[in-house]
Amino acid sequence: SIMTCGYDPYLSSWSTFHGGYYAVIESIAKVVALGGDFRKVRLTFQEYFERLEEDPTRWAKPFTALLGAFMVQKKLDIPSIGGKDSMSGSFEDIDVPPTLVSFAVTTEHIKNIVSREFKRVNSQVVLVKLNMDEKGLVDFEELKKNYSKVKELIDGGHVLASSTIKFGGIARAISEMAFGNKIGFEFNPEILDSIYKPLYGSIILEIEEGKDLESLLAGVDYSILGKTIENE
Repeated sequence: SIMTCGYDPYLSSWSTFHGGYYAVIESIAKVVALGGDFRKVRLTFQEYFERLEEDPTRWAKPFTALLGAFMVQKKLDIPSIGGKDSMSGSFEDIDVPPTLVSFAVTTEHIKNIVSREFKRVNSQVVLVKLNMDEKGLVDFEELKKNYSKVKELIDGGHVLASSTIKFGGIARAISEMAFGNKIGFEFNPEILDSIYKPLYGSIILEIEEGKDLESLLAGVDYSILGKTIENE
């Protein structure tokens, strides 16, 4: 059984629409990184918002968050089968941040499950990038292509470790992957200017040294982040 979650309070406070939108994408991306099939995912939402009262602006927050979440569901044909909501997140002059947490659930055969910690030294580490447009939205055809390719690679035994990118960007994801087995990492200098961007929906893969990346990743937008090294 696979169960993941997605939510960024900072993103949701900036834009409730993008908060709900990327909560769903993040939860689905984590399923894919673990080895699951995004097409078989079902969702459930946990919503928590400030007391709405008679303020139209407050009422707009849950509406736009759900609109963002619904857009992803509609584009990917993935339903939300349940959830829980509360509109009482206020105490005196303190309000909770707009909150829509997406939980994604599915099942997968144990032989296809991949964990996030680096497994070997001298591995190639690549980013399968999900690009965003000027409005901060993704191309869902690219998303489907990327996630189908990652699933194909994992099922084929080509992926040693994988992780999603979230708040903290590539730098956070690579750090967490390195800590697990105390395997160090050497960055490709060309990508250092973008390692803190929260590239929601993008996935990092550890692929064995010597494997032909051009052949394995044909048809998707990828970049080489660097390689694993012996030093911690």
